[in-house]
Amino acid sequence: MEIGGDGLDFIKLINVKGNVENITPHKIAVVAFIREYGLLKIEAKEMIDCTMAPKYRKDFCLLALKLIQCPDMEFKELEALLTDGRYNLLSVHLQNFCVRLQNIYANGISALMDCVTSTIDKLMIEQSETNPCIITRYSVLGFYLRRIMLHLDKLTFVQVVSLYKSFCLYYQKGRPGLMMRSLSKEKLNNMEPHTTATSPILPDESKPHESSIRMNLVDRDNSFEEAQWSRKQAELFTAQQANLLQINERKALPPKQLQRTIIQIINDIPEYPDIHFLSFLNCIRMKEFCGAQDSLYNCFDRTVFSVTANNNNNNNNTSCNDRNKNFRYAALNRAAMHTQFGHKAVAMEAVREALAAAQGAADGAALAHAAAWGALAGGRARRAALLARVPRAPRVAAAAAQLMAQHAAVNGAKPSEVFQIITKGDTINYLHSMTDLTMAGLANTAALWSLYGKTEMASINCQLLLNLNTKCAVGNSSVWHWTEASATAGAGMVCVAAWRADGALAAALASHLRHAQPALHAPTAPHPRLVAVATQHQASFALLAGKWEEADQCIKQLASYDRWESQLLKSEMYFLKGDATEALQSLHDILDFCKTEDDSLHYVSLKLRAMILMSQVQHTFSSIQSTNIMILNEVLSLAKKYHLIYLAATAEMHIANEQLHMGYAKNALALVRKVLPTIMAHGSAYDMARALLLYTKCRIASAPVAGESRVQVLQSCCDALESVKKNFSKVGAHARLLQTWYLQAQLYNDIGNHAARNQCAWMYRQLETENPIELSNMLLVMY
Repeated sequence: MEIGGDGLDFIKLINVKGNVENITPHKIAVVAFIREYGLLKIEAKEMIDCTMAPKYRKDFCLLALKLIQCPDMEFKELEALLTDGRYNLLSVHLQNFCVRLQNIYANGISALMDCVTSTIDKLMIEQSETNPCIITRYSVLGFYLRRIMLHLDKLTFVQVVSLYKSFCLYYQKGRPGLMMRSLSKEKLNNMEPHTTATSPILPDESKPHESSIRMNLVDRDNSFEEAQWSRKQAELFTAQQANLLQINERKALPPKQLQRTIIQIINDIPEYPDIHFLSFLNCIRMKEFCGAQDSLYNCFDRTVFSVTANNNNNNNNTSCNDRNKNFRYAALNRAAMHTQFGHKAVAMEAVREALAAAQGAADGAALAHAAAWGALAGGRARRAALLARVPRAPRVAAAAAQLMAQHAAVNGAKPSEVFQIITKGDTINYLHSMTDLTMAGLANTAALWSLYGKTEMASINCQLLLNLNTKCAVGNSSVWHWTEASATAGAGMVCVAAWRADGALAAALASHLRHAQPALHAPTAPHPRLVAVATQHQASFALLAGKWEEADQCIKQLASYDRWESQLLKSEMYFLKGDATEALQSLHDILDFCKTEDDSLHYVSLKLRAMILMSQVQHTFSSIQSTNIMILNEVLSLAKKYHLIYLAATAEMHIANEQLHMGYAKNALALVRKVLPTIMAHGSAYDMARALLLYTKCRIASAPVAGESRVQVLQSCCDALESVKKNFSKVGAHARLLQTWYLQAQLYNDIGNHAARNQCAWMYRQLETENPIELSNMLLVMY
């Protein structure tokens, strides 16, 4: 026990530094700035019918508060802040401020001490009729000046000399005299003082010999730091940056600059735990695992020791409870970190630790948060157990509703039940004005509509999110929320534009979102979701156009963002190139992953698309058609089970294509007519084109053998093919476009329209010359 007590006393000694005010040259400059304003105000009151305009008083108060709260800045930065026009300041005030700093620089330690002591003596006197009080002792400025004076009195003579040398270096690193020369010489707007300065103006070249001696001293001994962070400044900085990282990363400091500032604060206040947590958030932002882990451990190590030291003299259980609370939340944040980096097994270990600690302490909030992270990190069974109905705080309940909706959707619940859960979560968000969860709810709703194949509904929810008024006040300014949900909605809109083959709109949206989003690596660095969406659609268009090298490059780039989506595109590329073996091998890899993955139901959509592509490969390169029908029927059954409406429609189109090739044209036509509205309402431009093409083929196959009625059917089919050609042209599907021109030429030949036939044949020859197509691509049997 005695050893532990000694250790805690040592910790208390360590914590003393964080409570001591660091006197820096910047703080001396702020005191001089306040002093000259106060003296000007005294002069104004002594003059008859002369007052200081309200705009000057208001801007001085705002600027003084900013200078007190902000971290120390260099003299050049201070000059720029005072003269850039953001604040209405009197010219005579700035002139006197420059003179005061020059006076301290020229006249030595006595001028520095006099600047601080005379400020308190002249401005903080007792209120009377003859002697007005400019600054009260208990105001913000009063507390600041008294604190500076108190800690200045505690400095030894050597420390005061070192402070003065540091001030000289601070002053000379700026632009001495430049600010004074740049100030306008106009008279005051609302007051005409008899004197414009409280101290004589000294030239820049005064006392050259003393200046050179002073600089030599500064070069030899500069043990006093120019800028140091106080505890209160660090707390304000940490709170502001953490809030901005949560709301809008673009408004926070860039990652490198933020990390440099964090290191400065750690050097000045090594025992401050919150700055290590800010470093943890910054590393999470940059996906830097080692730094995040070290910062998290450093944060909670210092938090636990700090709590122990603060409660060492208490004889109750407060210290033990606080330590246990920190252990719980350390495990919880560790679970969150590993979940963010995809380390699900390690994350579940941390979740179990946090759950055990929370249950032992009856901490409902920690229990609910641990369950939420466990639901994200665990598989289906764990998610179902952790999302059981238990009492939760509003914020945790709203987040749990989003997770429960996702869980229900991928487990085949009815869409009405899923959206009922979503609505309950949204109600909580609106009731408690939780903007970030409101945005997450809209993004989640858009994702669910997209899963079910309702592209238009997904687009509407993405637009609602991007047009949501999420402005909130941060400090003296307002900031728009830009979170992961915003990036998801932006990527969704780009995806819809590319889905509709509107390349110009997709490019415009991507450019706009690139400038609206948080820039992590560079001012114009796009979000990974936007990169993945753009790369995926670029690869798809390259495949349709037969540009294999470009497609292969895009697929490799996509693999770093979405491995299995790139694997599916690679399978499609092998199929279109005529390599059935490699295509089937890649598809089997995807299906094996979907079977062995613990949370395999999250990949139902991927599995069904892989099975559909496998049926196409086997239809083209195999003579056994029954296998294809079995695969497509399985796809249709699973799609209906999980309410994946669009994938079910796609499977039915492939079944109709199989029926057409097997000679059951009327059955195929009936099936296509049933499914076609879904494809036309929510399908891509390419899907709409091939659906209409299949519908046209079915009509041709089931048309009368001869007579006027056959001519009418063939003529209407020729008209329908115009829309097919338009959509194939949009997406650049040259092989499918050539097939359509060829089919249209045959139809015109059958109905006797030789001029139109010749025109189609000429266009076919032109396109074939401009975009040569491999013969193997023309022989593929495709829907």
